[in-house]
Amino acid sequence: MKAAQFFGAALLALALVFVSGVAQGQGAQCGPRDTLLRALAEGYQERPVGRGVTSSGALFEVLAGPAGSWSVLVTVPGGQTCLVSSGEGWRQLHQATPNRGPAA
Repeated sequence: MKAAQFFGAALLALALVFVSGVAQGQGAQCGPRDTLLRALAEGYQERPVGRGVTSSGALFEVLAGPAGSWSVLVTVPGGQTCLVSSGEGWRQLHQATPNRGPAA
């Protein structure tokens, strides 16, 4: 599976988890981006490890801490930032270098 396909599948799974949590009355925690980043840094030593922009223009960020905690923040254009998911057991993957064959 290509990295882009995996990432897309992971985002879909995350969206489904988020939607089911909101449906059960467990809405996201939202506020100013700098406040949430500071709270995650101070409370869990989490720092951004990846980010991207969704098709709707929202900033999607993954944060992780040295003890394995992780969080996902989404910031909507011109709006607030929400903590949409968090958990334990984060492991950083290192992308393998493609085998280009023998040097010519």
